[in-house]
Amino acid sequence: MLRARLATAAVAIPLLLVVILYGPAWLWAVVVGIIASIGIGEYATMAFPARRGERILTTALGALVIIGSVCQRQPNGFMAAGLTAVVVVGLVWTLLTRPDFEQGLSDLGFSTVGILYVSLLAPHFMWLHQFGTDGPGWVVFVLAIGMGGDTGGYFAGHGFGRHKLLPRVSPGKTIEGAIGIIAASLVVGAGVKLVPYLLGFSFLRGTSWTEVLFLSGVMAVLGQLGDLSESIMKRTFGVKESGWLFPGHGGVLDRLDSLLFPVAFLYYYLTLFH
Repeated sequence: MLRARLATAAVAIPLLLVVILYGPAWLWAVVVGIIASIGIGEYATMAFPARRGERILTTALGALVIIGSVCQRQPNGFMAAGLTAVVVVGLVWTLLTRPDFEQGLSDLGFSTVGILYVSLLAPHFMWLHQFGTDGPGWVVFVLAIGMGGDTGGYFAGHGFGRHKLLPRVSPGKTIEGAIGIIAASLVVGAGVKLVPYLLGFSFLRGTSWTEVLFLSGVMAVLGQLGDLSESIMKRTFGVKESGWLFPGHGGVLDRLDSLLFPVAFLYYYLTLFH
């Protein structure tokens, strides 16, 4: 399992860095759109394993929101149109195709949660990428915090984990692992600021050490909340992993779960304070 995880990361991480830092903005938008679309497809499969119509509807509406989001540099009316379609089409689908209205509305709720979770949050990677000249660097910052935190939590949990964090949600996660995630995120955040400075790049030069550590700590906590939130979904739907795309890692959602909350937080933080 560890070997497969490392092999997948060795291939995926360099490709992502090249696209984020050196590729045109439209290419990153395409990558975000594809990843998000796969993610919403995984969610639909988890939520409705035996209902082909609901799977197709959830995936199609989710893709509509994604397209409306990534086709714009910033959130605007196109995204609102996509969300409007989610409500209108979802209710009409229930009205015309489901004789069991109560269960139909319950299923619509499952669909809407997945559509908003993936299709609304994932495009923040694209919007953050286009946030001024430092946009690509901020995306790398999010990825570095997420991956570094996960790595620190993995080793801290396996080496020192004794006390369960939320056993009802995720039996394998420990308080020690959660502390390891926060500690590793702080170290990685400091490294992301220090290394470019030593190499002569301007990224994060206008951001104080206090702010970098604050952002790293908050994102570490939000990442864990996102991870646990996806665990709730998987336990509700009775699956161990969201998909199979990444050997040793699971599906797209298993990789995005600790990144979606932090990237949305960072985008709006920068919008308000930078």
